[in-house]
Amino acid sequence: MIPISQPFIEKKDFKYIKKVLENKILTDGFFQKKCENFIKKKLNSKFIALTHSCTAALEISAILINLKKGDEVIIPSYGFVSVANAIVLRGATPIFAEVDPKSLNISAEDIKKKISHKTKAIFVIHYAGNSCEIQKIKQITKDKKIYLIEDAAHAFNAKYKNKYLGTIGDIGVFSFHETKNLVSGQGGCISINNKSLITRVNYILDKGTNRYEFIKNYRKKIITANNNKKYYSWVDIGSEYRAPELSSALLYSQLKKLNFIQKKRKTIWNYFKNELIKLNSNLFTLLEPGKFSISSYHLFIIIFKNDALSKNFMSFMQNKGIAATFHYVPLHKSKMANKYFKKKLKVTENIYTKVVRLPLFVGLKKEMIKKIILNFKKFIDDQK
Repeated sequence: MIPISQPFIEKKDFKYIKKVLENKILTDGFFQKKCENFIKKKLNSKFIALTHSCTAALEISAILINLKKGDEVIIPSYGFVSVANAIVLRGATPIFAEVDPKSLNISAEDIKKKISHKTKAIFVIHYAGNSCEIQKIKQITKDKKIYLIEDAAHAFNAKYKNKYLGTIGDIGVFSFHETKNLVSGQGGCISINNKSLITRVNYILDKGTNRYEFIKNYRKKIITANNNKKYYSWVDIGSEYRAPELSSALLYSQLKKLNFIQKKRKTIWNYFKNELIKLNSNLFTLLEPGKFSISSYHLFIIIFKNDALSKNFMSFMQNKGIAATFHYVPLHKSKMANKYFKKKLKVTENIYTKVVRLPLFVGLKKEMIKKIILNFKKFIDDQK
């Protein structure tokens, strides 16, 4: 079976992991700092910290903006559950918004309809590595004086115009999960772009302590006096959110290959697009980056004309050894969401069953690509 995704791991990735094991420094080490500095410089962010997952970064975001009971947060229903969990864990209420059917990103127009006096923030997702209507949404948050959090789990290295996604809102989060373009296991990253939020973030990352202010030598883990204080202490709420050194070492190796990985994914994505456009079929459309969006080429998405076609296509491709599959089931239709939100979202409900993902990863060989295209064409021909 040709998988949907596969991490790009080479022999040279192992040398950094080996170095960590030899040094016996497994937390707060050299590679954590190297990655954070690399990403901070690359994205031109005000603050970067590696986390053990993107989910952790979302939870930190919710703490940083002081979400609490009575607050409402607008999020896309078509997205991963971690966004909703980060909000609910703070006692706030998720308000689900429609998608734009052309991009599968949150609809700026529907956001306007969902805003109330209780709205504290908007969490957007840059689906498939393509920018949402970030300029319009940022203006909404500015006018309403509410927070904007970017879930850029799919979109590391993607841009809106000349600005990196994840650095436009107050906070941005990224994923380096096994399924993402760059991998570190289940790693993640948080970018703080609002200076007023930076003071607390290290406390939250370090289990609510000011430990970070006292560590002056990561090699010896010496806790030194700071401002005449001998000990670090509990100063805020927090948890164990930082990324371990082993996953940081793998990520550092991946970051060094960033340009190659991006170029390879773009090449494969464009090849798929060019071959499928030749079919000149009205049975499906391709999900493409919008105007001013520079994609990370995280996913190759097909939107079929109807549910039956998408279901039959997935079955056909899987029988041929190709892992074509669906994606998100709308969060607002879930058992948990029913406790908070009981409205229908017609656009989202109409489109999600028509969405199909095709395999896309750096290790996709020419013969695999040709097999995928050949069988796609055969399926379309069979519909005539």
